[in-house]
Amino acid sequence: MKRNTWIGLGIGLAVVAGGAIYLLNRPKDEVKWRTAKLDRGNVTQRINATGAVSPVVQVAVGTQVSGVISALYVDYNSIVKKGQLVAQIDPTIWETQLKDAEAGLARARTNMEDARRQYERAKRLAAEKLLADQDLEAKQVAYQTAVASTENAKAALDRAKASLDYCNITAPVDGVVISRLADVGQTVAASFSTPNLFQIAQDLSKMKVQVNIGESDIDEIKVGQRALFTVDSLPDKQFSAAVSLVRQEPITTQNVVNYVVEMIVPNEPLPGSGEEAKAPAPREPGQGRGPEVGRGGGREGAPDPEKAWERMKDRLPAGTTKQDFFKRFKERQAAGEMKAMPSANSAPAGDPKALARVPGGASQLGGPKFTGNLALRSGMTANVTISTNQVRDVLRVPNSALRFNPSAFIKEDKKTEGPRLGQPVVMGGGRPSGGAQTGTGSKGGMVARREDRIWVLENGKPKAIVVKAGISDGQFTEVTGEGLTEGMQVLVGVESTKQAGGSPAPLSGAPGGPGGGRR
Repeated sequence: MKRNTWIGLGIGLAVVAGGAIYLLNRPKDEVKWRTAKLDRGNVTQRINATGAVSPVVQVAVGTQVSGVISALYVDYNSIVKKGQLVAQIDPTIWETQLKDAEAGLARARTNMEDARRQYERAKRLAAEKLLADQDLEAKQVAYQTAVASTENAKAALDRAKASLDYCNITAPVDGVVISRLADVGQTVAASFSTPNLFQIAQDLSKMKVQVNIGESDIDEIKVGQRALFTVDSLPDKQFSAAVSLVRQEPITTQNVVNYVVEMIVPNEPLPGSGEEAKAPAPREPGQGRGPEVGRGGGREGAPDPEKAWERMKDRLPAGTTKQDFFKRFKERQAAGEMKAMPSANSAPAGDPKALARVPGGASQLGGPKFTGNLALRSGMTANVTISTNQVRDVLRVPNSALRFNPSAFIKEDKKTEGPRLGQPVVMGGGRPSGGAQTGTGSKGGMVARREDRIWVLENGKPKAIVVKAGISDGQFTEVTGEGLTEGMQVLVGVESTKQAGGSPAPLSGAPGGPGGGRR
């Protein structure tokens, strides 16, 4: 064999041997794990929701009769008393119906009296055998029919009186008018529904917050639980409330079921106001502005007609009686008061009745107004956090430790005994979390469930530990199980991986695969 041939074979053997040595001795992939400590601490479970602020008791004031609004006696922020007149419907039609009902009753009573007399006469004739029994029975039926017609007419009269009374709309509760939905001259029709004229809040010192909680979280909400919320107007101030009611009524919107949760909160003064927000003491109905005591009571210091009569009776013309003097005295007094009153919108400013009948006149009435400087107003948006559960001094791990699964970053060892990394392990009592999916399938009537697992390093390799997850605050989760000790290092992600070619792999924290996100 030639020399060059031996040289070529030697070079080939050297290349093959070198490649084999490199393949046998090349560095394996290196993974740099990111870890966190299993520590002890407090975990508070919270539910966040958005709701609306409203008065605890808010009454809609409407009308039971149709017609034109002829007068409004209150406006926005007016303080009202229960039974106070707040509006009037034009009573013309209902007064006509009342007169018609009165005439109908009078007609029915006349017919009843006539039928009674005829029946009494028929009884006397029948007693003397001068009238047939059939005619007597006819008179009796006529009388009984007239009695029934009279009762019907009485009912119609009562109904007409009630309808006329409904033209005077009164406040059903003590409170503050927070909304006025009509003005003088507007026609309201109460045929098919009750039109609302006012919204009256009974007490603004306490407010109610209503939030919608999903069906997945509603079982965590209990009456008495503490809640905190903020409003957009005061983002730096937290208001404290307590759950007062969990409604059983479901509200379904686009196949999403929610339940209403109510909370009661004291209404605080605005920060920096320096005083308690109080409503002014309401004046008696009919009181106007200035020194007037009422619409018909005159003014303070007005002359007494009795004293005026005693002073002037000797100087009056002969034949002037005391009654004539009193009549002229009141006429002159009324004329003087009306002359002194300024006009506005063609209505005397001191005459609430006249102002109430002018469009926009309700805003010029001088009744008591609510001027409380309160922080919470009806309709505000509340950002609510409800504390549903809390545990103290328990073992906890970051939520990322329950979501992390290292199987995508290491090679499987075929000779490893037991379940492989990422392989489902059938255990009992798991809850939905970042772990392996287990269960018996649909044949056994059970739904698939997932295990909670955390990973630790043992001899440089990840090892799974099955745990039972408790409550979570969104950052940490309570865990219990065998082999857990405070200070244990658990895997939460990967810093970097160095591959065979020396180039680092991309950073990763929570790879895909078995595990998923915790609910």
